[in-house]
Amino acid sequence: MDKVSTAIVGMGKIGRLRADVMRRHGGYDVISTCDIVSGFDYTDWKKCLDESKPEAVVICTANNVMADIICYALEKGIHVFCEKPPGRSLADTLKMKQAFEASEAVLKFGFNHRYHSSIVEAKTLIDSGLLGRPVFIRGVYGKAGSAVFDTEWRNDPDLSGGGILIDQGIHMLDLLLYFLGDLSVSFSTVDRLVWTDLPTEDSAVAVLRTPDNKVATLHSSVLQWKHKFDMDIMLTDGYIALNGLLTSTHSYGEERITYYRKDLSMKTGKIGNPIEHNMCFDVDNSWDYEMAEFYDAVRNGKPIVNGTITDAERVMRLVEDIYSEDA
Repeated sequence: MDKVSTAIVGMGKIGRLRADVMRRHGGYDVISTCDIVSGFDYTDWKKCLDESKPEAVVICTANNVMADIICYALEKGIHVFCEKPPGRSLADTLKMKQAFEASEAVLKFGFNHRYHSSIVEAKTLIDSGLLGRPVFIRGVYGKAGSAVFDTEWRNDPDLSGGGILIDQGIHMLDLLLYFLGDLSVSFSTVDRLVWTDLPTEDSAVAVLRTPDNKVATLHSSVLQWKHKFDMDIMLTDGYIALNGLLTSTHSYGEERITYYRKDLSMKTGKIGNPIEHNMCFDVDNSWDYEMAEFYDAVRNGKPIVNGTITDAERVMRLVEDIYSEDA
């Protein structure tokens, strides 16, 4: 396999996870690592890129430095894979877009939820037309804080750009866009309901609408003391329920998809109780699929399908609008 020489900037939990995935893939040669703490090849990202001269860089840093690293790398012709979110703000994302459009390098963002098995199955069902057209989606994504939650960098708006919405809720927003298409904000409320002393939100609620009047609702929170991922997709001829998500913490429960075809004639003998179809999953390959797509784009010239700059701009516009609608 023709290996891609790669630098990793940001060697926290996600940076180390990405390194493991690249080793499993076999097509990456990690030639340098960088972090603001000592113990790695570099502590300065610019020096890392200038001296190690990688073909690609994987960025797993705090949100406030992403735009600078991406733009610098793209200007040098270095291919970029960057974790979500795409910066602290829409302005950051548009800065990245400008650099990308002036470059011939690959740019991909890490929205790995699209690669989860339940999401893949749901998208296949929707695209098949078996259950008709999607008309409404209700998404809930919540987690608990921690004993040190109030000191985490994600709750410093100068570093993160926001709270739970831009940190975790952005994944659900990306999936809503993935399933429904363009969305605009009809209503939102962004609140500090429990963690009242923090400068960032612990809860965000939004009502969203497509140009052709499909509707979605989102609740993203850090008040869900039992971790939760649920998505209900109502279609003209059926219903899809996504419950649980396989993650490294194993705290979101079993990942499964259940779907039902509309049965108004009560073939089962009971109203509102159509035949149930279930699939459960016990392996999460989403990270591997992401890095495989990035490799194919870099080495084989294939297009980026998920996590494009267009995806990034669309979701960051929603994030910005949710924050501003509540202001």
